[in-house]
Amino acid sequence: MAFAPAAGFLLLQALLSIRLLHVSGASGDESLYIYSGHQLVHELWHGGGSPYYETYFSGAPVIYPVLAAMLDHVGGLTLVRLVSGGFMLVATGLLYATARRLFGYWPAVIAIGLFVSLGITQGLGAYATFDAMALMLMAFAAYCAVRAPDGSKWLLFIPAVLLTANATKYACVLFDPVVIILAALALRSQGWRRVAQRAAALGVATASLLAIAVTLAGTSYVKGILFTTVARKTGTGILNLNPSNPMGIVRFSWNLIGLVVLVGALAVIVAMLIPKERSAFSVLLLFVVAGSLVTLEAVHLHDLTSVNKHDDFGVWFTVMAAGYLLARGAELVHSWYARAIWILPALVVVGITLHLYTNLQPIDGSPNMHGTRLVVPYLKADSNYNYLIGGRINDSIMYHYHLAIPWYRDFDDNYVKYPVPGRGGDRSGSVPGLTCASPGPRCVYVAGPAGAEAAIRAHWFAVVSFVGQNYLPIDKVELEAVQTTPGYELVSSAGGQTYVYAPDYPDLAPKATRPTHHTRRAHHRHRAHRPGYYEQRGTGSDLPKGS
Repeated sequence: MAFAPAAGFLLLQALLSIRLLHVSGASGDESLYIYSGHQLVHELWHGGGSPYYETYFSGAPVIYPVLAAMLDHVGGLTLVRLVSGGFMLVATGLLYATARRLFGYWPAVIAIGLFVSLGITQGLGAYATFDAMALMLMAFAAYCAVRAPDGSKWLLFIPAVLLTANATKYACVLFDPVVIILAALALRSQGWRRVAQRAAALGVATASLLAIAVTLAGTSYVKGILFTTVARKTGTGILNLNPSNPMGIVRFSWNLIGLVVLVGALAVIVAMLIPKERSAFSVLLLFVVAGSLVTLEAVHLHDLTSVNKHDDFGVWFTVMAAGYLLARGAELVHSWYARAIWILPALVVVGITLHLYTNLQPIDGSPNMHGTRLVVPYLKADSNYNYLIGGRINDSIMYHYHLAIPWYRDFDDNYVKYPVPGRGGDRSGSVPGLTCASPGPRCVYVAGPAGAEAAIRAHWFAVVSFVGQNYLPIDKVELEAVQTTPGYELVSSAGGQTYVYAPDYPDLAPKATRPTHHTRRAHHRHRAHRPGYYEQRGTGSDLPKGS
């Protein structure tokens, strides 16, 4: 019966997450990761070159996206989200086990009660991205840290598990020092010198494993890690879609986890003032700092992007400090009524947390699909055409309508790499060659805005659509190019302008001028000189694209 309260909170977590499974269709991030996983699986079995996901994903594309694609193939989006719920339940179970070893049974129960009560916890349990998997791995590393005094095998697990968590989601590296210091603090009774020695050893081991893994992964992964995490630029940009000032960011995090962080901070003060509890002071302080790391990083970046998901990583630690304050007294008394004096108020705080935060989830919801149905008829899986679609819902279109279009024919406005005709490059980029930011005599590929403009001028894209556009600088270049290039016709303005290359759609484009016999012959000659024209047609994945 001792496990009954913890089991009750786990059941509550499962129910609260399950209620969100059908709140919305696949969000942009969910569509992106599932679709990319399908493309990677197809590439593994059929070839076709690298989709470059490692250059801009914020986690290794070969880990969660591949798993998500396999789950999607079996049970669709619902199954992928259910597995995320399973990951979050394991993370909560590890939270209970970690807190119980540190502070006792009742603080552990109250800690998981607070964690389950947070809307961001419930939301990640119904969200098909790598967050839940990475949080579970981070939680396991923390559990290994508190088990470290039991034997060296737990110490050996820590660097390996942290490596796996970091590879799943690069932002997890923010919490590596927290886990390492937690493991080192297990030796604080032996003196701070031993604590420093263990922290240094684990830090070196973890950093070495990470360095080896990144070296073996290659320069594309290095570029992606720098771009999304390590050298991420402050202010506005591709990754910083929700700019905010410091007070706005602090207020945003407060509305997600503020009560828990406040209670955790009070725990630090109480432990400092009570002589018998000072041994817990350093661990409690570490946990409260962990709950503030995401907010501090967001303040540094001046951006709120993903804070509502990342905060759950930090608060996983902070709820243990809060549970300590609310229920530590129940561990120090023996009579049931004295214990109830502590437990009942603690449960009230859990109830207040549930009331305040349960409706705040990180699920982005279905993107605005307005106008997409008018674009879909022009996106042919059995053709050899290339498509440029606005970046914000590109993958949502592919996943929502189950379009089996391979990645190397599907471009968004985040990155365009155009193979210059006659120089040996191909659209998948599998043929090595010099990539330039502007046309040059030795360039095999032209990337970025110049690449997009050159591709449009050459009629390389059969469709150029701004449905769901990102409103990035590259969009202005693309729009001007498609509006001034002969042959492209506007076929829809719903949700954003959509243009098609008229000779490619003699029967579908309602406003396109029907090509004459002369233009058809010219069109055929032009197509024949496009890279990949004589490739076998219909080589797209037979799996639905997902994010």
